[in-house]
Amino acid sequence: MSTRLKSNLTDSSGSKRTVPVHDIPLWAFLVSIGLLIASIFLDNTISTRMPPEGTSFGDFHHLLRSLGYLPTWFIVGLILISSAPPKLRKSRLSVALFILLTAMVTGIIAELLKILVRRPDPVMGIEGSWKRVPWGEEWWNGSDLCFPSGHAAVAWGAAIAISRRWPGAAPWMMLLAVGCASGRVQARGHHPSDVIASLLLALLVSWWIDKSTPAAR
Repeated sequence: MSTRLKSNLTDSSGSKRTVPVHDIPLWAFLVSIGLLIASIFLDNTISTRMPPEGTSFGDFHHLLRSLGYLPTWFIVGLILISSAPPKLRKSRLSVALFILLTAMVTGIIAELLKILVRRPDPVMGIEGSWKRVPWGEEWWNGSDLCFPSGHAAVAWGAAIAISRRWPGAAPWMMLLAVGCASGRVQARGHHPSDVIASLLLALLVSWWIDKSTPAAR
């Protein structure tokens, strides 16, 4: 990824005090779109091969799922800020806020889209279905809706925000986000296309926040 955003702020020693933000490469968007299209055709095939409902999963599964839990990234942000030397605290605060903001906005949009699209969870017998769940009294409740995935959206959003600031961590962050997304498919909470749609959404949100927020520059 190319570095586009750099701060001119320096400390007394002349070293940079802020973290550069790297561009999202065009191929990331193209690959995500390609994967989304392919996964739509594979939803039924993959989802029907997942463990039956009620299957218990181990601690590692739940650890990965916690990456899609927004307060996790609030804690990560606090660690980033509190572990920074005094001269770097302001820049670390900015980084922590943008990680949290990207994860939060992506997750909120995912939950809103879930209510609008109204795709049912891949329970046994209706895997791959796009038949919309009827609007009911609790139309706002997305617990039985799945497109796109809220957990995966939060995990992808945080992973992309971190990867754009520390490219060396990108393979690990994206691998963890893949683990979170895969776990949601394995638990029959989502179809593959649901979690990949969340990836595309996270890329778009991260790009939009970068473009529209002066503090990101």
